[in-house]
Amino acid sequence: MSTLVIFLTLAVVGTLCSPVLQNSAAVYADRVCQGDIKNLWLDVVVVVDKSQLMTNAQLWQVRNTITQLFGSSRIGPTKYPADPRSTCVGVVTYDSDATTNAQLDGPHSFTDLYNVVQGSLNNVDSTNSSYLSKGLLAAEQALKNGRSRTYRFNFLKVVIVFAADYQGSGTSNDAFPIARRMKYDNTIIITVACTTNQAALDGLAQISSPQFSLVDEMNTSKLVKQLTTALLSINCFCPENWVQFTGNGTQYGVCLRGFTATGGSYGYQHAIDYCASEVKNAHLANEFSQAKHDFMQILMAISFPKYKPLEYYIGLRNLGNQWLWEQPQGQDMIPLNPLIYSKWAPGFPQANSTNQVISTQPLQEGSTDFFWAPPQTNDWLFICQVQASSTEYYTTYLEN
Repeated sequence: MSTLVIFLTLAVVGTLCSPVLQNSAAVYADRVCQGDIKNLWLDVVVVVDKSQLMTNAQLWQVRNTITQLFGSSRIGPTKYPADPRSTCVGVVTYDSDATTNAQLDGPHSFTDLYNVVQGSLNNVDSTNSSYLSKGLLAAEQALKNGRSRTYRFNFLKVVIVFAADYQGSGTSNDAFPIARRMKYDNTIIITVACTTNQAALDGLAQISSPQFSLVDEMNTSKLVKQLTTALLSINCFCPENWVQFTGNGTQYGVCLRGFTATGGSYGYQHAIDYCASEVKNAHLANEFSQAKHDFMQILMAISFPKYKPLEYYIGLRNLGNQWLWEQPQGQDMIPLNPLIYSKWAPGFPQANSTNQVISTQPLQEGSTDFFWAPPQTNDWLFICQVQASSTEYYTTYLEN
C-alpha cells in the first residue's frame, strides 16, 4: 500500500501581519490559456503545396486563410523598446522542389506578408509531384537563418503545412524523418490536409505535432478559427522541463515542477527560496481544485518514483492565525477559502508539535483519496508553480 504525502507548513508568527488578497472567487481560478491573436509572439513558416494536386480554388482558399489568420497580428521582428510580442512569418512553396518566397525575417509588416502571399499563391504549378520533404527542409533552413539574424531564441518555432498529398513515403523524399528531426528540435508542426485521400491524410497526421492535424473543408472562417486556436494554444507554454497543468480537456496557464532539497538544506523556507531561484516569479504551488490536487500528485509520483512514502511541500502556511497560499515574491498572498477548496483530514487543521501540515493517503485501507494532515517524516520534496507564457504574458523562459 503506497502513501503519498504533501507537505504544507504551519508557521504561526504571533501578531505578524502579511498582505493578503481579498477573498473573491476569481482569485481562486487558475488561468485558462486563451489569449489574443493581436499579441501573438511566435516564429512561423507557412509551407504550401503548389502542385497540380492542389486546385486553384484550394490555393486561393489557403491564401485567404493565411491573410485572415495573421491580419491583426504584429508582423516582423521588433526592436527595444517596442513591444516584443510580434510574429515573424516566412513563406515556402513546394512541388517537386521548394521555393522560399519570404525568409522568416523578411516581412516587417502585415502589408509585406500580404504582398508575398498574394504574389506567390496565385496559380498551381504544372507538375503532379508533391514532395513535402522539400518544403520542410526549406522551412527548417528559413527558421535557422532567420533566428540567427533576429536572435529570437525565446520564441517558439511553428511550421504550418498546407498539403494536397503525401508523396515519397519510404523513399529519400519521405517527409517523416525530417518532421521527426524538426519536432525533436522543438519545432511544432501543424498540418492542414487539402485532400480527402485517406493515405495522404494518414501521412500528414503522422508528421504533425499531437492534436495539430487539421483538414481543410473549404470553409475559410472555420479553418481560420481552428488555426487561431492552435496558435494561441502553442503560445501558452512552460519553461523547459516544467509541466503544464491540464484538466478536463482544459489547458491552464500554470506550469508545475517537483524538486528535491539539495545541499543539506530542507524545509518550507528552503522550498520557497528554491522555487524563486529556479524561474522568475515561481513559488510553491497552490491547490484550488480537486483536479489540480490530483494532477500534482500524479506528477510528483512520476517524478520521484523511489520516494516511498512520497512527501512534498505545497504553498500553504499559517501567518497571523490565517491560512495563506504562497504567491510570487512581492505579490499579496491568498487566504485559504474552504468554500472554494480544502482537503483537511478529519479533525484538522490544528496546531501540532511539528508546526506543519501535510496531505496523506490513504486514511483507510484501499482508499485512493488524499487529505491534509500532520507530517510523519522529514520533508525533502516540494512542488513549484509559475505562470505560463502566453500572448498576454511575455517571458524569456526559452532563453534560460
